[in-house]
Amino acid sequence: MDLTATTTLLLDAAILLIVLGALVVFVRILKGPTQADRIVAGSVVGTMLFSCILLLSVRLNEPVMIDVALVYAVLQFVDLIIYAKYLGRR
Repeated sequence: MDLTATTTLLLDAAILLIVLGALVVFVRILKGPTQADRIVAGSVVGTMLFSCILLLSVRLNEPVMIDVALVYAVLQFVDLIIYAKYLGRR
């Protein structure tokens, strides 16, 4: 699939905005008043990373990266469940 210059520019801009947003949310991970806030912020950063991997897959024309993103999403979900059970015991 050949991308036009406009599509490439928009994909690059979207990736940049998602990365900048992830940096802002990363501050919440560091400063979060509670452990639950940190866990939710970590989940948001993970979702943003998932989005970046998908956009990079389109940008670089690498369909295998979609599989990587899906595996990452499943691992992120399992990680969130483990943290939730940990917080439930506290």
